[in-house]
Amino acid sequence: MNRNEFLKTITLGAACFSLSKDDLAAADNGARPNIIFILTDDLGRTDLGCYGSPNIKTPHLDRMAREGMRFTDYYCPAGVCTPTRAALMTGCYPKRVSLHVAVLPPQGRTGLNTREVTIAGLLKGSGYATGCIGKWHLGTETAFFPTRHGFDSYFGMPGPNHGASDLYRDEERIALNKEVSYDTLTQRYTEEAVQFIANNKDRPFFLYLAHNAPHIPLFAGAAYRGKSARGLYGDMIEEIDGSCGAVLAALKEHDLDRNTLVIFTSDNGPANQAAPPLHGGKGSSWEAGFRVPCIARWPGQIPAGRICNKLVTTMDFLPTLAALGGAPLPANNRIDGHNIASLLRGRRGGHTPYKAFYYYGRDGKMYAVREGKWKLHLLAPSEQWFGKLPKEALLATKPATPPPWLYDLQADIGETNNLAGKYPKLVSRLRTQAEAFDRQLEAEKRPAGVI
Repeated sequence: MNRNEFLKTITLGAACFSLSKDDLAAADNGARPNIIFILTDDLGRTDLGCYGSPNIKTPHLDRMAREGMRFTDYYCPAGVCTPTRAALMTGCYPKRVSLHVAVLPPQGRTGLNTREVTIAGLLKGSGYATGCIGKWHLGTETAFFPTRHGFDSYFGMPGPNHGASDLYRDEERIALNKEVSYDTLTQRYTEEAVQFIANNKDRPFFLYLAHNAPHIPLFAGAAYRGKSARGLYGDMIEEIDGSCGAVLAALKEHDLDRNTLVIFTSDNGPANQAAPPLHGGKGSSWEAGFRVPCIARWPGQIPAGRICNKLVTTMDFLPTLAALGGAPLPANNRIDGHNIASLLRGRRGGHTPYKAFYYYGRDGKMYAVREGKWKLHLLAPSEQWFGKLPKEALLATKPATPPPWLYDLQADIGETNNLAGKYPKLVSRLRTQAEAFDRQLEAEKRPAGVI
């Protein structure tokens, strides 16, 4: 791509994304970064040392945070697996791509429509090698596999974790689910990731490493089992941390460290675990279901030791990574995410790109809206979705009156003090705004893939 092409404003539906001077300079110098996106499954916001965990040791992720940026107000766009993964790949609210209701079951006939433009497809078109390792959960039929969505290669399990997904390389099944040893799965994914880096060290690459852990069933490798003070769940997280350490070491080995952006986050909040001071967990529209850890590291580009308290979401990575990789966004698929490269680079005066963020529940309904410090619950959240949350996860008591409930997240992150009665005009405005957004999204949504 020449400079004149790169200077063009990226237009996508009604949204425009202009590339920054740094993006232009990087393109001119041929310095497009390698990108590694690490996604965990059901990891709570406070399950890492750098987010305050007192009993789970995560030295490699803590180092990533010290050498990069840690986000305090990072949101996944759903409280369960499939919708968040759809949002990551497409830059859209899950409802826009019709993958917003529950999760895709094993042997389902639905998946991410191949007409959707994914991060992998955009970067592949810009000359990147693209690889997907781990849990896909955007369709178990071959027609919906990562290899049909812009990835050159795939190794992993395309379906859910519940003993119902076989293991594949590209589009070939290499092991039945019953033959897969879960306690070696994180290690196998890590070995594949390290090999992918070695194989593609001489060209730009995008690696999507999506761990099954720490989702149930709980298994950990022999080197980590019984080591954490948080039990088997903590063992799994400490093994994920070790995996991140191996990936970072591979970058160092191949002299790729300073030209690689590494992002670490989770698809939703924890199941059967607490994330204090946040209320609730996986599947609920309380903060613990949606607000998750996110760390970004890119030496020389992301200032070390930064903490970003601006609201950003999983949807923002498609336009951001496309811009950094020199990949213009197509004009025929409207998205909801924003280019947050300036926030990643720690620019002074940076603001959240969101006027409002909308929380959709596992039944596809809109449950809440956040604007600035204010969060309005339109529907009562589920206290739990999978199994039984421990008592410490239920920090708040539901108000005696039915919703709407209004919380000041800046002063009350645990959602304990309902202020709806004190600010009726704010409640009315946020409700009207949320309902209008939902109607528009319903009118604009695109079909999921069906075979």
